[in-house]
Amino acid sequence: MLELAHPLDAVPEPSPLAEAREHHGLSVNQVAYRSGLREEEIEWLEEGRIYRFPSQNKAILAAILYASAIGIDRYEARRLAGLPLVGISRVNAKARLIVVGAVAALLSALAVMMLVPNIRLTQTRTVEAIPNANLLPPWKLKVTVENGNGDISWTRQLASRIGAMGYTISKVGRADRFDYPASAVYYGPGGSGVGTRLARQLSVDAQQAPGLLKDELLVVVGPKTVAQQ
Repeated sequence: MLELAHPLDAVPEPSPLAEAREHHGLSVNQVAYRSGLREEEIEWLEEGRIYRFPSQNKAILAAILYASAIGIDRYEARRLAGLPLVGISRVNAKARLIVVGAVAALLSALAVMMLVPNIRLTQTRTVEAIPNANLLPPWKLKVTVENGNGDISWTRQLASRIGAMGYTISKVGRADRFDYPASAVYYGPGGSGVGTRLARQLSVDAQQAPGLLKDELLVVVGPKTVAQQ
């Protein structure tokens, strides 16, 4: 007997941004119309694919436009970000214009928290992770991120985390299989320094692999560990 095949990529849960949009009864098309963003840019924000934007500044601007289009107030922004609500009350429509900048900033912070897990750990490790001051800067390196565990949502989150460190994300896609036991960074000949640096920033192992140039890195994403949750 034939059985229905399970999808290779797990369907991600709605993000806090998508839930906020739906709570306000807005479709992706309506938010795109109000904000001036493309529908695909709305989806990038909600799915955590910040690496799709040309730069971090473009991503932040898109988050500001998104927040303005939805029209959420400071109270809801703090709730979505998991920040304390003590002493914060709802504001009327006129006052909302005053706090829109704060709302946008909070939503930008929310996007970073969603897409860059354990950001404090990353910042702490940055100095320790640079074994040689003569290494190429992150923005001159092209990083391919591949889904090696079947969880495309986690793969996109890790790709956005790498992009937030200044690396250039050249591609996000599937690995050759979905049973990699752990995440790892792969580098080409002469790329040991930059590969080790990124591996330390992500708290994973690094090893040389054929077919990569000195300024190219490959990150194969394995299952999310307890420490990364």
